[in-house]
Amino acid sequence: MPKLDYMLSLVWLLRSRGKMTAEQLAEALEISVRTVYRYIDLLCLSGVPVVAEPGHGGGFTLPDSFRESPLFFDTNELKAMAHSARIASQAGYPFADALENALVKISHRLNENQGENLKRHQAGLEAVPYSTSREIKPLLSDLEEAAAHSRVCCIQYAKTTGDSALTRRIHPYRLAYRANRWYVAAYCELRDSVRMFRADRIERLEVTDETFERPEDFTFTELARDTLAGPPNADTSWVTVRIVGDSDVLEAIGNQYFVQPFLTEHSDREIRFEMPPSVMFTYMPHLLLSFGTLVSVMEPNLLSERIAELAHEIAEHHTSPKLP
Repeated sequence: MPKLDYMLSLVWLLRSRGKMTAEQLAEALEISVRTVYRYIDLLCLSGVPVVAEPGHGGGFTLPDSFRESPLFFDTNELKAMAHSARIASQAGYPFADALENALVKISHRLNENQGENLKRHQAGLEAVPYSTSREIKPLLSDLEEAAAHSRVCCIQYAKTTGDSALTRRIHPYRLAYRANRWYVAAYCELRDSVRMFRADRIERLEVTDETFERPEDFTFTELARDTLAGPPNADTSWVTVRIVGDSDVLEAIGNQYFVQPFLTEHSDREIRFEMPPSVMFTYMPHLLLSFGTLVSVMEPNLLSERIAELAHEIAEHHTSPKLP
């Protein structure tokens, strides 16, 4: 274990257990007594006020003012870290193992009551893993490093499942996680625009030594809106879409990735969007049809008519004779 970890562990022991002798600290950390004294001296030089009490019944302690320092975590902070580790693992977060290791280090330095309390809260939450046929944690780790250091990447990317992968050079801005999917928002040299790429469709990644300048005011939501809406003036005017129905269904509709950027109002019984006609006709008919009679379109009539046409096409498809 690195020296800094030993020093932090020593502070945690004094914080959680109170007064301890050099021999007790050495046994707990599995180091020599001489090393304990050396770390105590380094902590004091670093500004940690370790108090030494000589004689029988003496030992090392921390002042109460330092023991209550926000450097140490309260129950809610420990619970939040434990739950975050569970959720991160479920999401396929590339550094979930490091988060778990950090939590283990912290748990080893808790007193008995703190440790039992943390275990109770850990047992109170479970995140069910999302089933996938491909492990992409190494890919996500490389993309995060590339984004952090502004490195240009070469990728083999298939737009949809089964498509042939194309080679692209991208400038990765940031990763985003949504609805059990990981995305990377990046400038695409091939398209000369910022695009969103699904991480599980990147078949190969090469991080180059070339660098780029990342925009400071970039947000994933704004990118989604601009990408779906198309170039400026692509649609002459946007339309208002009003839908009524069950509150749970409306919530599910409003959280769909391809329509959420256009959401303007959301109440218990109605949801409203302002969107380009191209987005409405591309995504809304199939989406709303999937909820059957649980939703109704209040406006525009063109959307209602398109849903009816689509339902008729589906009915025709399933009732027409099939060739052997």
